[in-house]
Amino acid sequence: MNVDLKSKFRGALLGTAVGDALGAPVEGLNMEMVRSVYGNEKEWEMVEGRYTDDTEMMIGVAESLIRIRGFNGADMASTFIQNFDVKRGYGPGSTGALKMIREGENWEAASKKLFGGEGSYGNGAAMRIAPVGLFYYDDTDALREVAYKSSMITHSHELGKEGAALQAFAIALAVRGQKEGMPSELEGFVQNDVYKEKIRLIGLILDKAPRKKEVIAKLGNGMAAFNSVPTAIYSFLRAGSFKEGVVYAVSLGGDTDTIGAMTGAISGAYYGDRAIPREWMEQLEAGEKGKRYIRMLAEKLYNSKGL
Repeated sequence: MNVDLKSKFRGALLGTAVGDALGAPVEGLNMEMVRSVYGNEKEWEMVEGRYTDDTEMMIGVAESLIRIRGFNGADMASTFIQNFDVKRGYGPGSTGALKMIREGENWEAASKKLFGGEGSYGNGAAMRIAPVGLFYYDDTDALREVAYKSSMITHSHELGKEGAALQAFAIALAVRGQKEGMPSELEGFVQNDVYKEKIRLIGLILDKAPRKKEVIAKLGNGMAAFNSVPTAIYSFLRAGSFKEGVVYAVSLGGDTDTIGAMTGAISGAYYGDRAIPREWMEQLEAGEKGKRYIRMLAEKLYNSKGL
């Protein structure tokens, strides 16, 4: 893959938004219902082009990293709160944590009070993590640390934090052009047995062309990070293009906007922004923080690396 690094940065952020917007209209539907909306997988057209909280929070991560030239939890939490638009479809965990922080709770403490004190293991931290995977693509230790810390703002459960770190590392490997051997790299990176088993399953089914129902049964298509991050990684690995990977991810049904966003982030980081179908980019929302703004953030993130 001879893709320049700036294109990969743009691809990861725009890919998040495109995958999110493609999946948003069919969120929560099963495979058959998704097919009834989009039809033949080779001919998908974007229905609306509006992104959800997945992309809005990704934008916040990028804005904070650029402004601080690194991670600052208080600043990132504040940015999430400033950007918060209830119409984007925020989940109860993120909404609750941000509300507590807005009312004065420390950014590291708020999410620990959710779900009986265990914190959330949803995919809300993983869905927004693309800028971390880009900014720290060449420093695995820092990537893990910042993925965990940025997750803590809303998702403090070990499985939520590890899912965010796994997604960030998959993006980093994609930036490096490391598609072959990615499962073994990921298995060596993760520290949680739940994710190690999921990555092992990815390796087992990659060459078997399993039916979608088997993929859903083994990897998942739900809102838990461990039932969606591995699915996004698999969707990228089994595909030969940006479009193929994202369409497959959304076609599985379930948490389609987030799995689509995460697949789009990895795929964009690998193939670059020019690989995103032009007709999808044309349909992606514009506006104050639309596609042009997201492209600008990607370029600022790239420039802040001093590359």
